[in-house]
Amino acid sequence: MWLPARGTLICPLSALDEKPARSFILRGDQETQEIDLILWRADDSVLAYVNQCPHLHLPLETMPDRLLNRAQTALLCSAHGAQFDRTGHCFVGPCAGDRLKRLDVAIVEATNAAGHVVKNIVLNGRLELAGDEPLG
Repeated sequence: MWLPARGTLICPLSALDEKPARSFILRGDQETQEIDLILWRADDSVLAYVNQCPHLHLPLETMPDRLLNRAQTALLCSAHGAQFDRTGHCFVGPCAGDRLKRLDVAIVEATNAAGHVVKNIVLNGRLELAGDEPLG
């Protein structure tokens, strides 16, 4: 699995203002370098996961950015109703007990071209599975 370099800009934090969970696709220089990920904003932090259900290996959402259950307390797989808590653990559905692959991100401040300080979400580390098994 291709992984973006540490420090890769994903999006401005403000991209999660209206929808607390969104999907993003990051691409590298080669055609095969692509990763689909989910960002989920929780108060002042952001969680990130590979957008792939462990059951059927499909993206969680059928419709763009429809990633949360009605209560907005869990990520929801639209293919079969699996739900994942903030740790990425599946607690309902056919993949109960499995986890989403986690991506370590950070919120960093930067100055834009107009001289304003903005907060961005950047890749801070490598992907990990539930048991801290490295992926790549």
